[in-house]
Amino acid sequence: MAAKGNILVVDDDQGVRLFCREALELQNFIVVEAENAAEALEILKKTSFSLILSDILMPDISGLDLASKVRDEYPDTFVVLITGHGSIDLAKDAIQRGAFDFITKPFKIEALHQTVDRAMEVREKQLAVLPSPELKDLYDLTANINISEQSLQTYLDNLVFSLKKTFRGDSARIYLSDEPGSLSLSRKAGSGNEGVLSDEAWESTSKAALENEGGYLTVDDSEHPLLESNEVFSVMAVPVPGPEGNLGLCMVTRSHIPAPFTTRDLKLMGLFSAQAGNQLTTYRMASSLREQADNLEQVNILAADFSSSLDTSHVLSSISRSLKNMVEFDLFGIFLSGKDMIPLSYMLVRSDIPDEVLETDFRFILEKTQNSKDVQLFLDSGIRDAFASARPTDWQRSPVVDILDLGEFGSFRGMIVLASWAKEKKSSTVPSYVSILIRQAAAAVSNAYLFETSERNYIQAISALASAVDAKDPYTHNHSRNVAAYVSSIAARMKFPPRDISLLHNAALLHDIGKIGIPESILNKNGSLTKPEYSIIKTHPEVGYNILRPVTAFASFINAVRYHHERFDGNGYPAGLAGEDIPIQARMLAVADCFDAITSDRVYRKSLGVDFAIEEIRKNRGTQFDPDISDAILSVLKTTTPEDIIANYISLGSNQDIFS
Repeated sequence: MAAKGNILVVDDDQGVRLFCREALELQNFIVVEAENAAEALEILKKTSFSLILSDILMPDISGLDLASKVRDEYPDTFVVLITGHGSIDLAKDAIQRGAFDFITKPFKIEALHQTVDRAMEVREKQLAVLPSPELKDLYDLTANINISEQSLQTYLDNLVFSLKKTFRGDSARIYLSDEPGSLSLSRKAGSGNEGVLSDEAWESTSKAALENEGGYLTVDDSEHPLLESNEVFSVMAVPVPGPEGNLGLCMVTRSHIPAPFTTRDLKLMGLFSAQAGNQLTTYRMASSLREQADNLEQVNILAADFSSSLDTSHVLSSISRSLKNMVEFDLFGIFLSGKDMIPLSYMLVRSDIPDEVLETDFRFILEKTQNSKDVQLFLDSGIRDAFASARPTDWQRSPVVDILDLGEFGSFRGMIVLASWAKEKKSSTVPSYVSILIRQAAAAVSNAYLFETSERNYIQAISALASAVDAKDPYTHNHSRNVAAYVSSIAARMKFPPRDISLLHNAALLHDIGKIGIPESILNKNGSLTKPEYSIIKTHPEVGYNILRPVTAFASFINAVRYHHERFDGNGYPAGLAGEDIPIQARMLAVADCFDAITSDRVYRKSLGVDFAIEEIRKNRGTQFDPDISDAILSVLKTTTPEDIIANYISLGSNQDIFS
């Protein structure tokens, strides 16, 4: 039958010790005797006891002082004091010193049994709930704290210190794995004299503990090669569990205190290791969420940057910079193609990449998922930028290639490619946030490319409409073009932004679109118009407005078309607006339109000349024309001839880049 526990009897009276021994051995306790407190403390260094029965009055150290020392150094051990002078004050002092109870001499065997049984029962209950004040500290450390409120290293340092203190070790270590369940561990925290074991011994014990779910325990009589030092005779190690595998390991050694760790110690450390595992799992999850949130925030910022422009060159440059900040690559490429569209091909590659590298395994990998003609266009044409990198590469090896197929983006087909020839082969899977960024990039490039394509079609449509209007009058077939040239030069002199100049350019091309509805007999009449005929001519701004109004793309400049015949003094048509009530674009068109009308041949007269036109603008400054705009065109004409203005406009191309 297993012993119920170890009891140390401390009394300078041999008779009392003998009486206690015989009474307690009858109850199946193991009893050890000590003549005085000093001897008792030496015995405690070698053996653990459940209970100490100690006389209060002893020649060297009193029982009260012994109780205090046991409370501080051996908190799992209960003390019952024996005295010949029982009193309330003595009881109070005994409890304050850490004693569980006291018994008064002379005592009967039944009273001794009752006191001991009660002490053992209470001790068992306390150990089942919370074994000691030190373990309470450890419990608070692992169960009640929030790691996110301190650094992980601070948490581990506090934990390893508590482990050493709680289990009365001489040294302790905590190891963590890089990934849950990995057998590869690295030391993260230590406490005490870690030099009592070699690094090889620490690591060997770590591996042995990971192979045993319940932990690892070795003592001085174990056949274990670790205990090469006479200093170390007991080692205890417990894995730190996590939901996906062990997160690491806790280990404590004992050398200067000659009492080996017990299986109870191992179980207790396993309990708190499990609680630390919960804390570390929560911390890792929170850290992962924070990292994901930070990455997504960065992705949003970067995506907002390259999505804020509809200029393809800006978008491609922005995407390239963004990706270089987030992932290592040797080649980044985009290919877009669609029906009746000029393909877009772009590559950003390392400056030292050999040309032939793209024609071997890289081409083969692309052709597994992409049309071979598209791959050929991607490799042979388009824009190619370069960047410098010192990252070691092996151009002879097959690259790691990530391809995002863009077939899902509307009418486009194409791809975005990331490729790496790094010497150290890495997984082909890029982080999820990079995939999100690439998809945002694909959308941004598609939008910019669609916009530029639509823009070209849009400008071509405007030019065709303007040509249709001018074609009705052989004498004014370049009128819309000329007005566009003059109004663009006025806007540039007045420092309008490029977008506004582009809008004025389009308004100028279409300012007479309403003349489509005017009979040619009136437009091309050789002579003065009658009053009814002039009334019909005056309807063309409103007709033009009604023609353009249903088209959303023209909304930004249709009022310029509608009011380009208003006068600054309010005597114009169709609405009789005056001053700044007239849209500024319309006021600018009025000046440019009038200048070209005066300087061009008409069916009913020859050109009146530039000097006459300049004089008319001066004379009508502030009445027919806005003074500031009049000054602007006069300033332009001081240094530039009308022929030069038109020639410069033509050299830029009538389909100028708008919305740039």
